[in-house]
Amino acid sequence: MLKLVFTMEINSLKKLKHHSWDQWRRKKMKRISWGTGIVIAILIFVVLVLAQTIYLMNQKVDLVEEDYYKKGIEYQKDIDVRKKSRELSEPVHFDFNGQYLIVNFPKELSNNNINGEILLYRPSDSGLDLKFPVNTDSFRQIISVSNLKKGFWRVKLKWNYDGQDYYDENSFIIQ
Repeated sequence: MLKLVFTMEINSLKKLKHHSWDQWRRKKMKRISWGTGIVIAILIFVVLVLAQTIYLMNQKVDLVEEDYYKKGIEYQKDIDVRKKSRELSEPVHFDFNGQYLIVNFPKELSNNNINGEILLYRPSDSGLDLKFPVNTDSFRQIISVSNLKKGFWRVKLKWNYDGQDYYDENSFIIQ
């Protein structure tokens, strides 16, 4: 008999608990229709697409060349200039020792007829690029790189000797 009373009491508590939970759920949570759910999903999608668009539009983009279209049209001329540089009996040689970049020009050339530009190009950040005029002393130019940011650098040498254009390029890593 005690078991029967105890079982009846437990069953009534379960019903009461279930009944109160169901009432609370109905009060607190109103059901939304499937149409409202679709509209909310579309609005969330539109907001995410707009946020991504705004984020991507504000990203900095560094171009390898500012006038890349013109460079693309004149690419055959660049190929010829590079070929001319390779055909020298002694090519331009770049030495890097951690502190200095040393550009050695061919000794067959006259020292005072060389002019041009040395570009230290940083592929990851165009704001760090540096330009130096060619200034040869005993067929070499020494550039201090101790104050440059660590990482990958490319040296681009555009030079002219007796009306002929030449181009040489090399890369180095500052540790």
